[in-house]
Amino acid sequence: MSILKYGDYISEKAVYELLLESKVIYSKKFINLLNKMKANKLATQLLSLYSKDVDGVTQNYIDITDQKDAVSFTPDRKVQELTKDKPETWVITESGKYLTTSDRNNKIFEALGYDKVKYNCWAPNAGEIGLILAETVSSASGKIYVMFKEYEGDKIGVINKAAMEPKEAEDQKIWSTSRNNIKIGRLVRAILTAAKIPFADQEIEQFTNVYKATYDFAKDALKQFDIVKGDKIAYWYDNNDEDRYVDGGGSLNNSCMAEVSSDYFDIYTQNPQVSLVILYGDSGSITAEKYTDDRIKGRAILWDCKLDGIPIKFMDRIYTTLDADVELFKQFAEKNGWWYKKRQSMEPGEDFTDGNSVRRGTIEVKLDDADFSEYPYCDTICYINSDTGTACNVYWDDSDRLLRDTGGSYEDSYDMTN
Repeated sequence: MSILKYGDYISEKAVYELLLESKVIYSKKFINLLNKMKANKLATQLLSLYSKDVDGVTQNYIDITDQKDAVSFTPDRKVQELTKDKPETWVITESGKYLTTSDRNNKIFEALGYDKVKYNCWAPNAGEIGLILAETVSSASGKIYVMFKEYEGDKIGVINKAAMEPKEAEDQKIWSTSRNNIKIGRLVRAILTAAKIPFADQEIEQFTNVYKATYDFAKDALKQFDIVKGDKIAYWYDNNDEDRYVDGGGSLNNSCMAEVSSDYFDIYTQNPQVSLVILYGDSGSITAEKYTDDRIKGRAILWDCKLDGIPIKFMDRIYTTLDADVELFKQFAEKNGWWYKKRQSMEPGEDFTDGNSVRRGTIEVKLDDADFSEYPYCDTICYINSDTGTACNVYWDDSDRLLRDTGGSYEDSYDMTN
C-alpha cells in the first residue's frame, strides 16, 4: 500500500475538488500518446472516457507537458470564464474529411448519437463555421470524430477533428491559460476514481511507466522505422486490396509498384542481400517497446552492396506519402551509416551521399539468385546478369537484363547513357 505525504495529499485532494461535474477533454497530443499505449488497460479506459459526461469530472482539458511524468489541465471555472456568453466555434480547414452513410461508420455514429438517416452525413466545405455537439475517439484508427453543426442552420455532419481548428483566439486560450501541472499517475487515479472505474495501485504504477516510455518514444520519430526481409517486402509493397498505405498522395500512393502481383518482387524476397526500410503510420501502438502499425507512410529498398568496391549499405529511392518524411528517411540512413541518393529520382546515375561526403560511382550487388520470370521496376540497381546474380546501377557488357518495365517484364540490357 502506498502512503501519501501530507503535501501529496493536499495536491491530490485539490485535483479531486477541481475535477467536478463535467466531461473529460484531452488534447490531440495526449490522445496520440494514449493511442500508442492501447495494450495498457488503463490507457484504453481513459480513451473510452474522452468527451464523456462523468459525475465528478470537469472539462479538464488535459495536455502533455515538457515533463514526461506530468500533464497539465485548466480548472473548469477558468474554462467557464473564457467561454462565458460565447459559444466555442470551429472552422473547417480541409474539405473531404467527413464520414459517409456507410455501415462501417455506424459505431462512430452510435457513440456520437448521430442520426445518419435524418442528417444524411452533411459534408461541409473548407471555411464553414460551426459548433461541435459531441466528440468520440475511433477505437480502430485513434482519430477524433465530432458531430459538427453549421453555425447558422440545421445541417449536421460527422467530421475528423484534424480537419478543423478553433475559430476565435479566445478558444485557444483554454489550452494556455491557468494551466496546472500534476503527476500523470495522480491525475489518472483521480479521473478513474471519479468515473468509478476500479484499479489497483500496481496498475497505476504500470501505466505511469508505460506512459513515460511512450513519451520518450514519441519524441524520436526515427523509432517509427522498421527493416523487413523476405515475404514481408512484398507484403508492404502491396496496396491493392489491403489498404496498407496511409491515405494521401505523394510518391508512395502514386508508385507504379503499389498494385502489382507479389511475384514481381521475387528478386527482393528471395535474396538476403535485400531489405525494405518502412516508416509506420502514426496510428500504431507500442508493444514490448516496439512500435508497429497496420499501415506505412514510406518505404525504400536497402541493399547490401559495394560502392566502387567498398562494402556499404545503400538505401534506394525513397517513396513517401508526405514529402517531409523523405528527410526522416535520410536522417535514419545517416544514423545507421548508410548511403542514399542525394536526389530522389528514378535515374540510376545519381550522386550518392552518407550525409558527410558525396560521390558518383558504381554500386554492385551480388545476389544469390537473379533469374526470375517477373521483376519490379527498379530505380537504381536496374542492370543484372541473370546467370551470375550480379546487379548494378551501370551498364556492363555481361549484363543481360534491364529492369525498367512496370508490367513485370524486362528489356535486353543496353547502355541508357548513350
